[in-house]
Amino acid sequence: MTLEPPDDRRKRRTHTAVLDAAQVLFLREGYRGTTIDMLAGAADIAVSSIYANFREGKADVYAALAWRTATRHAAAMSAPIGAESSPRHEVAATFDRYVAFHRENPLALRILALTDVDVGESELATKAKAQIDGLLGGLIESFATAVERVGCDVDPRALVLVSWAAVNGAYSLFQRRMVDEEGLDAMLGIARADLLAHVGGDRAA
Repeated sequence: MTLEPPDDRRKRRTHTAVLDAAQVLFLREGYRGTTIDMLAGAADIAVSSIYANFREGKADVYAALAWRTATRHAAAMSAPIGAESSPRHEVAATFDRYVAFHRENPLALRILALTDVDVGESELATKAKAQIDGLLGGLIESFATAVERVGCDVDPRALVLVSWAAVNGAYSLFQRRMVDEEGLDAMLGIARADLLAHVGGDRAA
């Protein structure tokens, strides 16, 4: 079993249908509240088809969904910003993309950390954790390099980690309904301003 979609077209359609169903159900019902029967029903496939594609069942589905989420996150963060953009705007745009990804993917914080799965439940989950950690680490280093290129009055990597943690914390509070959307936007605005206060270049970014 691999984290990537199968090469076979029919199996790939099943793989995608199961992950699409899982993304909706895990968000709505939670991982523990979602059953294999629910996944099969939402994906419009037989339960046996899930096990044919995900040997350990729900835990493997979770791992594969986590990896798909991570690769989409990397693609969103790594897309070209534009030749006309200044280095400072690149930093601001990278922060904004991080915020936008989590706004559009409310399950991402939990699933990227494999919060709901014990890696002992699934070899695929163990593999997913290692690959996700490597991918997210690469995003951090890339963001830190962009910050360093602009010029920074603190350690670039530490600054990126602090801003990343601020966004994660704001979304976590929002998802727990401890702040409303207005409060979330205010917190994200402060985190953005704090990041840009430490980098050089055009102050209008």
